[in-house]
Order: sequence, then structure tokens, then C-alpha cells
Amino acid sequence: MGKYQFNNSFTSQTMTTALTDNATLTGVQRILGQAPSRSTDSIDVDLVAFENFVQARLFYDDLAVIDDYIPGLREGRRQAFPQVTHIDPAALGLQQVAATADTIAAGIRPKIHGGNFANNEFQALFELLQSHMVCTWDIGSSIYHLTLKVLAEEGSQEFRKYGAVATAIFQELGDAKNAGQWIKPDVELVDRYGNPITKDYKVPDARWGIGETGPVSGAIPAFVASLVWIANRAIFYTLAAAHLKADSFLYPIRQAYQQHYIAQRFQYHADFPRRLVKQVSMSLSRDIAEVHTAGSPILAACDLPVFSAWLAQQCGDPSAAIHALEEIRLDKPFVEARAQLNELHEAFHDQSLAQGNRRLEKLTAAVQRVSASMREKYSVKTRQGVPVTRLITVYNAIGGMAGLPPFPDIDLKVPLPPFLRDMRREVGFCAIYRNVINDLAVVASLGELHDVMARRVEIDPKVVAYSPKAENPRFRRSHSQFKSPM
Repeated sequence: MGKYQFNNSFTSQTMTTALTDNATLTGVQRILGQAPSRSTDSIDVDLVAFENFVQARLFYDDLAVIDDYIPGLREGRRQAFPQVTHIDPAALGLQQVAATADTIAAGIRPKIHGGNFANNEFQALFELLQSHMVCTWDIGSSIYHLTLKVLAEEGSQEFRKYGAVATAIFQELGDAKNAGQWIKPDVELVDRYGNPITKDYKVPDARWGIGETGPVSGAIPAFVASLVWIANRAIFYTLAAAHLKADSFLYPIRQAYQQHYIAQRFQYHADFPRRLVKQVSMSLSRDIAEVHTAGSPILAACDLPVFSAWLAQQCGDPSAAIHALEEIRLDKPFVEARAQLNELHEAFHDQSLAQGNRRLEKLTAAVQRVSASMREKYSVKTRQGVPVTRLITVYNAIGGMAGLPPFPDIDLKVPLPPFLRDMRREVGFCAIYRNVINDLAVVASLGELHDVMARRVEIDPKVVAYSPKAENPRFRRSHSQFKSPM
């Protein structure tokens, strides 16, 4: 088959393609019991990734991934996902794209100031994740150690959700290792008064001894390295999707950083992250939520049922659900839905939505009918009602991204999917965003269906997993004999 491995479902028609990442496929395999999980705390984020995968298959004509998984396991992954297009990372200029992403990520300077992540990149990430992580000085063996914590009351719903996000972030370090990467965990540490934290640092106003400090908790450099890797992968897949003229559909944690990166890249208004979070938090979307011009993005919101839960309810098993997924995506409602979304994409690309014409009204009504029909037919009922997830498409009408490598000459004898046949067409950039905190709440509300969906998960007993610690917001700035603020 040469350099490329593509599935056999391509036709000569124009198709929409979602570019996903290997972290998503690994999350799916953990849910299917084909790969071990590191912790029970990470299961729910993987279930969100599982729903991502399902929705990408249902609403895109093709799902693609860059085939840069662990070399010894790549063939097994191809066999596990025959429905996915696997793209050679050494082809199509992607090595240059990866080098560009490495250079950009290397410029990130992590900083923790007064217990908070203070560099712009990670501030924006936690704002979009709606999660709060802090550092405090905690006593251990009679000296203070800087410790990473979730800012929430222990045992609360917020603690469980933030802890799941933190565990998923730590899990990224394993992904970096699988990719053969070592991330240098450099981080600048500054106390609340602006003083650098050095080897002989003493905790101000300490209530224990003279405030002597020891090494920082090992969780902090590991967490920082994980955040840098998230940034690296989000940047790489953003650039790769723009390069390949595909939509990006990434692992949930990475989606949040991606939105920060493209906001910087396209120079969105400074309030963009807040506006995006607000849009996700609305009680019910208008399906095409906002249309902006003058360089701002288009936000298209669609409320959908939890298809993976419906499939699990019908099949009783996540593995059977994956097989059933390939059948139901050929049913008339999904074929029609993809046709409507294809038309919406075309409207994005020719920028006609920005003109406020009748096409916008027509597409708004069509997408509303699609989402309403899906909610009626494929929803599940739980004790807490009918769970709904919100999918946000963030589209920028500016064609392409500057600085990408030229598309190389391609051997025309090699069969190419449609999204690679039209590489020189100038189109905008489209990325999927979903609020992982909201989706975690939805997953947690599934009750017995949650157990059905996670029934095949296997926890690796040999792996030492991160166990989130809590910092009660009421006492964050307080001193005690056990801890002091940073």
C-alpha cells in the first residue's frame, strides 16, 4: 500500500475528515480493555474521549490519525482501528510540521507564582478546563515540601471532577514516553511576595520550626512536563489539521489548550476563552450560536445525546457498541446529518455565513432539526434526566495558517482520500471543543450505564498512579502546623 494506509470507503466525492490523535485512540482502547488504565480516576475522561470517537465517526465521512504511535505497536493499532485512516508521519510534510510544533512548545516557560500557574499558556488552559490546581507548603518529616493540590473541598463533586482532569493530565506523561519523548520539567518557582524559591528558601511566617524546606513534591515536575506535552501535541495536531485541510477532534484535555493556541495564532479578542466557556455553559444552544467577522471565530453549537451511552444500552458492552457504531452510521438519519454538516462546512469555507443571508437561516434550521431529532431518538434516560452533551465547532474563516510547509509532490499512483486531493484549496480552520468539566458531570450522571460502559476497563496494578490531594478553598491562604501558603 506504499506510504499510506487508508480505509476502503473513499469515493471521488468531497468528504469531511476529522483528524484525531493517538491519545483518543488509546483512551478508546482503555475503555475496551485493550490497553490498561493507570487509575480509576482517569476512566471518566476516557469515557468522554470514547464519546468523542463515536461522534467523529457519526458526523464525519472519515476519521484520520497520524500514525506515530509506538513503533512496535503500530501494526496492532492499525488492526484495532480498521475504520480509521492512518497517515504516515514521514509523509506529506508532517515531519516539518512536527518540528515547528516542537519549536513553539519549547518556548513555553512554566511558572508557579504564589501557588498558581502564572504563565499565560497554562493560565488559559485551566480557565478553559474550568479546573483549579494550586501549590502549598506541606509538612513532611518535619520540613516543608511544595505540594500540588486540587483547589476543592475533599470529597466534593468539584474535587472528583478536578481530580479526574488532573489525573488525565498526568496520564499525558505516559503518552510522551510512548512517543519516545522526554520532556524537561523546568519550572520557575516564585513565592507570593515575588521572591524566587531556591535551595535554602525558608517559608515566611511558618508555624513549624524555622520554615526549612526540602525538595518539591515529585508530582510538580511531572505535572509541568505533562502540561508541556499537552501543549506540544495540541499545537502539532492543530498545525497538522490545518496543513491537511481537516477538522481537528482531539483528546478532551488537549482541546482546551488547542483553543488557547489558535486564539493566539489568529489573534482573537482577549475575552475569547471566557466567551467560549460561557457558550458551552448556556442552558440550550441555538445550534449555530454566534457568527462574527473581522477575524473573530464562528462558534457553532450543537446539543447532542450521549451516543456511546445509547449504544452501550443497546449492546450491553462497549466492544459490541463499537461494532454497532459502524452499522448505525449508515442509517438514514446519520447520512442526512453528515450531508447537512457537509453543507455547513462548505458555507464556512466560502464565508457565506458571515453575510447574514438566507443560507444562514436555512442551515440554522437544518442543524436544529438534526440535533432535535438525534436527541429524541438516541437519548438515554437516567435518574437525573436525559443527559446531553454540547459540541462546539470553532471556525476561523481566515484561509490556512502562516508558516506551514509547502505540500509536497505526491505519487498519483497512490490512492488518496478526498481531503488530500484538494490540498491547494484555501479554506479556514475548524476545531472541535467540548467542556470536559461539563462532560464529566454528564458521564457521572449515567448511573448503571456508566458501569456498563466501563465494564471492560482494567487497572494496571504495577503502575503508581497520581492520587489527587485537596486544598480547601476556605483555608488556602491560612497557616497551620501542617501547611503554609506558597
